[in-house]
Amino acid sequence: MRGARLRCRTCKGRDMTPASALSAGPRLDPRIPILVRPSGTVQLGWDPERALLLTVPTGVAPPAVAALLRVLDGQHSRDEILRRAREIGLTAADIEALLAELAGAALLMPATTAPRCVTAVHVHGRGPISDGIAGSLADGRVRLTRSVPFGGTGVPRIDRSALVVLADELVPDPGFVAGLVEARMPHLQVRLRDGAGIVGPLVLPGHTSCLRCADLTRTSRDHEWPHLAAQLLGAVGHADPASILATTALALAELNVLIAAQPARSPACLDTTLELNLTTYRLVRRTWPRHPDCGCHRRAGHVGEPANRQP
Repeated sequence: MRGARLRCRTCKGRDMTPASALSAGPRLDPRIPILVRPSGTVQLGWDPERALLLTVPTGVAPPAVAALLRVLDGQHSRDEILRRAREIGLTAADIEALLAELAGAALLMPATTAPRCVTAVHVHGRGPISDGIAGSLADGRVRLTRSVPFGGTGVPRIDRSALVVLADELVPDPGFVAGLVEARMPHLQVRLRDGAGIVGPLVLPGHTSCLRCADLTRTSRDHEWPHLAAQLLGAVGHADPASILATTALALAELNVLIAAQPARSPACLDTTLELNLTTYRLVRRTWPRHPDCGCHRRAGHVGEPANRQP
């Protein structure tokens, strides 16, 4: 991970690291607290199974080592860190050994700020999940736009580089979804079914199965499914507040993988739905393969071509 250029499936191997994203020096995972034990060791994290204990060299004050670790914020160069280390009695070899130990424990962030695979998100829907996702993405991390179902077909004015979130509708308009596939716009479906949340699948047109593939797969198991789907068209699901929040959080976790382009993770919803039921406390993964009768790959272009990610 250290210093690596991220190449992820959604970007199809394109290097998207901006020159301005280069960090000055090593960066400790900001989620991990730095603690000093009375025994003289420094502890990183407080999970009893994952916390890392650092033995402080003789003659060096543990609080000083903790303060030095807090300087590992990506904004200080190695030379600056070495200078501060010498001031508290550590050698260059001590620092290199420390950084190696932190890297081995996966506590150092990549040497560059994570490049963004997704820089724009369009939320399409009307309901509590749409509002929750849009509200959480309104912090400026991505360009955020919204639209609501309007009963027509095709794709409304959407940034062609955006990932589209189809939220709340139990069954979205088939014409709208077909337009996304033809425009080669990635899209993630999120909705509520009988009080439980469903996140996925994440569709990368031309590279994964699509929502019609899922419909055809379900129809092969239940021949009357198209008649049921027609009755659910445009309807919004209902659930208790906890289930709505949990479903929204699960969807945001998937979006965060794409926005941050995390090198150690791939989206869990590729060809897959995550079904969250807080009544039974179960999370079920269900796969949806490409269906031979769908033809979505022909509509979206040849497999292997990069998806349309540019405005």
